[in-house]
Amino acid sequence: MRHKKLISTVASGVAAGLILAIRVHAQQATPPENAPATQSTRVEHDTVQSSAAHHYNSPAERANDALIITEVKTSLADQGITDRYPVAVDCDHGAVQLTGVVASANAAKQAVTLAQNIQGVTEVKNQLTWR
Repeated sequence: MRHKKLISTVASGVAAGLILAIRVHAQQATPPENAPATQSTRVEHDTVQSSAAHHYNSPAERANDALIITEVKTSLADQGITDRYPVAVDCDHGAVQLTGVVASANAAKQAVTLAQNIQGVTEVKNQLTWR
């Protein structure tokens, strides 16, 4: 009986991981395993680029970081922080990096707070500047 319950639990976990990976993949393209992740944003004359090499042990780890990036970007957009401002969000094993330009020092602090409140975020590296 225990064996069947263990198999059922593992199968449920695998299924949940696959669903998450498919959902994240549908939301954004995934770079090749060995390629550095690169994001760039351009608004009028402002640009921002972020580049990092990530080393994942499984597709689930990559999917988890991709989900965190999506949730942070959504939160920043919902609060209007990224309206008319280029902001790049990167994540490596739960460590989020915010790079780019925002309207004010207050907006930069709010961006960090919003990122810290996303489930799975272990730390936030703030490289935001403001005008």
